[in-house]
Amino acid sequence: MTDQVFLDFKKSSISTSKIILIMVIPYYLLAELLIYFELMPYIAGIFSPFTDLLNLPPEASLAIAAGVLLNLYAAVAFAAPLGMNIYEWTILGLFLGVMHNMLVEVSILKKIGIPVLTSVSYRFFMAFLAVSPLILLPKNFFLSEPDSIFKPLYEVNVENYESFTDFLIGKFFDSVILSAEIIILVSLVLLITSFIKNLSFLRKINHQIAMISSMISGISVGIVYGAGVLLSEAKYMTKKQIYSACFFLMTAHAIIEDTLLFVYFGANIWVLVLFRLFLAIFVFYLIIAFYKTPIIDKQHPQDTR
Repeated sequence: MTDQVFLDFKKSSISTSKIILIMVIPYYLLAELLIYFELMPYIAGIFSPFTDLLNLPPEASLAIAAGVLLNLYAAVAFAAPLGMNIYEWTILGLFLGVMHNMLVEVSILKKIGIPVLTSVSYRFFMAFLAVSPLILLPKNFFLSEPDSIFKPLYEVNVENYESFTDFLIGKFFDSVILSAEIIILVSLVLLITSFIKNLSFLRKINHQIAMISSMISGISVGIVYGAGVLLSEAKYMTKKQIYSACFFLMTAHAIIEDTLLFVYFGANIWVLVLFRLFLAIFVFYLIIAFYKTPIIDKQHPQDTR
């Protein structure tokens, strides 16, 4: 098992590192260029009504768009130069924790039987519901120092550059350093998730616990892996089980990696984890308790394993 864990870790860490470099460096530079040429206020102004709802600066709109359509690495790349405080990083992390990488994840859930409109509207609603306590209650209700700016190993360089070339070189160096630190952080998470994926009870799933296995996989590793378990075991599950697992995972998945990406910049880890878990468990309970649609009408094959 140990050899397989490190083989999976090596494969996933290399591919993820490539994604981080491809996403973080160009998007970070783009954000800095927009700030340098004073174009960010014009772009941000278009989205200011939306960011105002989230109590975020208008400039964070590009980070939200990148996170929702692409992934959290692109979102962090846009948000890193903005100098946001702990409160703002927590809101951004909580909102995007529920609603990110939609183009990929919606298509995966569609294969299991979750309609695109249902998936998108549900996650949009749950993302706003997750952050609503932070928006409606005083900032210091959940956070002790909401307005302070957390200083990670990486710090935004605010010096004045003598030329545009110096600016590009300096910001490129900043983007590489930020990418390297995210790669180190994510690699540690991938080592843990590689171990989880190779646990015997997840590799040899009993059909009776397929729903639980998919939820454990999804919450720790990600919705793609959890959905993969559901796809392979769907013929042994009722519609209620499939829906309850999918809606749980749409609210809380990849809790380790998603959370640490934002905690690195100062987001509150307890808010990010507990808010999503509470909502996921609540929705799971509602479906289990009140979903009355008839069970899928098909014969379950005998388990020959």
